[in-house]
Amino acid sequence: MDVGLTLVSLFIAVMQGVFCKTWDVTLPQRIVGISHSCITVPCHFEVPNEHEAGVLQCTDSGVWRKGNMTGPFINSLNSQSPLNNVVQVHVVGNLTQKNCTTVFYNFPKDYNNIYFFRLQCPNEVKYNFAKGVSITVQTAPSAPLLTSVNQISEGAQVRLQCSVPVPCSVLPPSLTWLPQDSSRQEETEMLQNVDGQRIMMSAVTFTASADHHNQSIVCSVSYPLFEGGSTESSAATQRLNVLYAPRFTTATLSTSGPVSEGRTVTFTCSSDANPPVSHYTWYRDDSGNLSSSQLTRIRQAATLVLQVSQTDSGVYLCEAQTSRGSQRSRPVSLDVKGSCEDLVLAPYVICGVLLVLYILTVVVDLYKYRSLSRRLKQIELKGENTYTDLKTLSATSDYDQLQRQQP
Repeated sequence: MDVGLTLVSLFIAVMQGVFCKTWDVTLPQRIVGISHSCITVPCHFEVPNEHEAGVLQCTDSGVWRKGNMTGPFINSLNSQSPLNNVVQVHVVGNLTQKNCTTVFYNFPKDYNNIYFFRLQCPNEVKYNFAKGVSITVQTAPSAPLLTSVNQISEGAQVRLQCSVPVPCSVLPPSLTWLPQDSSRQEETEMLQNVDGQRIMMSAVTFTASADHHNQSIVCSVSYPLFEGGSTESSAATQRLNVLYAPRFTTATLSTSGPVSEGRTVTFTCSSDANPPVSHYTWYRDDSGNLSSSQLTRIRQAATLVLQVSQTDSGVYLCEAQTSRGSQRSRPVSLDVKGSCEDLVLAPYVICGVLLVLYILTVVVDLYKYRSLSRRLKQIELKGENTYTDLKTLSATSDYDQLQRQQP
């Protein structure tokens, strides 16, 4: 019985709400916009049943008050007594359908306040709604909301979403993904909240690879201004953490060429992986064909230090291993020569040195001989010229004497 009474009471209350409408307006509680841009205020109102017919004549008859229900009117394109010409207001909704959505143009920062809608029809339908909307603007946009991702496995599909509010549908923001990558797929759409405010959502999809590890994906937003130009960009960043197996595994040897027996050599293994390599293993190939069954395991370490003997000659390689996989390096060769080889080569080395010394001696002697020959020739030539000069001088003197003796 009690349940039946409860249901009847609930039905009566619902029917009263349907058939006995009151003055009411639906507005967002708060809107945050950009200074000197525009702001769209989603707005919908209800009137009592007896005023429904009057609303049908209420075209372009809505105004807004600043501060409180009886505050001054702001500059409305439909108002005959605007407060000033700083802000331009345009009711874009169809009032006959109880849509009072309004666009505030060129909204300055010092106009942050609560605004109330007034229905002002040419007939008796006039009403100041008690519920207002708080409008706040800022000079620079807030950072976008970027979805965060934790660890990503190599080869997995990654989808990042970036969203920003759209305070004005007339001047929507611009979303940009950086760095630009043609392999990524981007899509952007406009969504609407329950309170009527809009959100721009942009998503980027790509396949994760090892090259994406530690890469920063940036979502940047800027808003156009009413008088041209745009705001400075504001950005959100997501650094990627990609898990991948070892790659670029390399084995290196501290020396090149043959190594004398008894010397110390160092092998080093390096690899790139995330998580970092936890185990390095060194192998020696005794078969020459790098078959796994013929590899001799030597040691587990990133470096391998050997004081070599001739039995250490061979091909070496290393393997890097993590929880995500393993990779082997290319082989490196170690050639160890014994001390007997040095003794065998010694006579040849001595002979080579002596031959070089002999050749140098011959070259020096030949140079000295040629130099001496040139000097002797110069002396001979100089002696002949002197004798000729002396003879010429004597002949000339005798001729002069004969000339003086003539009367």
